[in-house]
Amino acid sequence: MMRRVALSRGTASTTSIGFVLTLVLLSAILIIPARAQSSRAEQVARALVHVQAQEYDAALTIFRELSQQDPQDYEARTWVARLLTWKGDHREAEGLYRAVLAEQPNNKEAELGLADVLAWQGRQQEATERLGALYSRDPQDLEVLLRLGRFSRWRGDHKAALRYYREALVADPSNQEAQDAYQILIGETNYRLEAGYWYEDFNFTTGTHAPYVELLHTDNRWLTLLGRVEYQRKFAADNTRFSFGATRKLGERTWLRGEVGFAPGSDVLARQDYQVEVSQQIRPGVTAGTGYRFLAFGAADAHALTVLTDWDPRPNLHLSFRYLPARTRFDTLPGAVWNHSGWARLTWDASRSWSPYVVFAVGSETFSALSADLLGRFAAQTYGFGTTVHVTQDYGFRIGYLHQKRTQGRRQDSLTLAYFMRF
Repeated sequence: MMRRVALSRGTASTTSIGFVLTLVLLSAILIIPARAQSSRAEQVARALVHVQAQEYDAALTIFRELSQQDPQDYEARTWVARLLTWKGDHREAEGLYRAVLAEQPNNKEAELGLADVLAWQGRQQEATERLGALYSRDPQDLEVLLRLGRFSRWRGDHKAALRYYREALVADPSNQEAQDAYQILIGETNYRLEAGYWYEDFNFTTGTHAPYVELLHTDNRWLTLLGRVEYQRKFAADNTRFSFGATRKLGERTWLRGEVGFAPGSDVLARQDYQVEVSQQIRPGVTAGTGYRFLAFGAADAHALTVLTDWDPRPNLHLSFRYLPARTRFDTLPGAVWNHSGWARLTWDASRSWSPYVVFAVGSETFSALSADLLGRFAAQTYGFGTTVHVTQDYGFRIGYLHQKRTQGRRQDSLTLAYFMRF
């Protein structure tokens, strides 16, 4: 009898232990994922705080860890691609977006992100085409409409941009981006007429007076044409110069520019002036190119090369660099001389109405065989500043000042004033 009681108690004890272990195991199964979920939410919240503070590297570290812990955490993977895009790593971001879409073809955030990174690489046409499916699915999707308007505008298709911004305003009449872009687009014109005057003062010879008139035509997409007439009273000689130019956009990221100038009978200006330039966007906000220029003076010929770079470190800041080596051959000398110069210019679009700039240039030239008493051989540094002011969207004025210090104590000051109107 005692054995049975003992056995019964042992069995009961074993059963109790097993029940407790089962409860513990079930609790662990339920609690651990909850804690993990809570931990993920905390990490995401912390990462978003970093994003808000523009601390992209810290946020990127957190989202990378989350995506590595769970390859199916598409939100984290999309954030990794988005942050890489903001940091300028467009190729890696594009690959990550495509990997997400390969597993989740209907992931809207990944599709929008891929469109953005394509457009920022200068591939606006491809980005627009990718948005076609989202637009067909919901023609009133504001995020899609704004991107379609933005990308169309970037690639120069203003007619399409107007259409998409108009549709965006129907979907959300209070959207500020659509309002601003629409007003700018409908106000864009095809012609700009500019009349100006510039004056140069030298401390070693007579000054220069030069009024001019310039007419520009653009289709706001592919082609820009330019014509200019300028009269100069320079070194006690009268000169009239005519210029004609064109800029043609080739594809989405390449520009070709050409210009010809004539100053018949001039002994001071180039009687013939031909130049060509090609430039290409190599990444968003960065353009590089090269050019060639030939100038035929009365007693000399010059061949000049151009190496150029334009960089926008911010949307409202524009940096331009030029290096211009030139080979000059004089009729009175058997050989040729090389001259070197370069300049840098920083423009700040402080507002829609005001764009000030500063400029700095250096160079050395020799014209001793041509006009030793007036120019000779010199090296120079040039400092300048100015601004463009838009009184309204249709008219405004420009003012600029340059001060040049040369060797041999020579000095040159230049002032430019111009009024322009669009129609």
